[in-house]
Amino acid sequence: MTKTEILDAINLLLVERWPERTVYVDVCPIDFERPSFWLAVEKHDLTDANRFLIRNDLQLRLTLFDELDDHYEASWYRLSQETDIVTDLLCRVLEVGERHLKLQLKVLPRDPDRAYVQINTSWMDNRPGMDTGASVPAADDYSMRVRHSIK
Repeated sequence: MTKTEILDAINLLLVERWPERTVYVDVCPIDFERPSFWLAVEKHDLTDANRFLIRNDLQLRLTLFDELDDHYEASWYRLSQETDIVTDLLCRVLEVGERHLKLQLKVLPRDPDRAYVQINTSWMDNRPGMDTGASVPAADDYSMRVRHSIK
C-alpha cells in the first residue's frame, strides 16, 4: 500500500459526497476554485518494526475552502457543518485495495474562510527487498501422545 493509494481513497470519498467540487491532491494552485478541498501529505515516516517489517506513519492535512459571498466573506456556520460532515465521512474504516485503515482525525483551529482536518494513520509493510519466503502451510492433521508415569 502506498500513500498515493490512500490519497486516492480519501479523494474518492470526497468526490462521491461532493461531485461538483474540486479536490486538489498534494498541490493547490494559487487561483483555486471555491468551494473546494486540498488534500496534502504533511509527513510520511518509515521506521523499523522488526527484521521483516517497516512501519509507515502518514500525516495528511485536508483543507476545506468555503465559498465567499459578494463581500469576500465565508459562512462560519456552513464551514462548521461541512467540517462535521467530513469528519463523519472519514471516521469509517478506509478501504485501500485489499487492506483496511483506521484514520485518526483532529480538527484544527480554522481561519475565517477555511477549515483544517489533520488525518493520521499507520500500517505495516514488508521491508523492501526482503524475501519473507513462502508461508508455512497449515497442517492437515496432528497426533498427540501423553505418557504418564507413576513413581
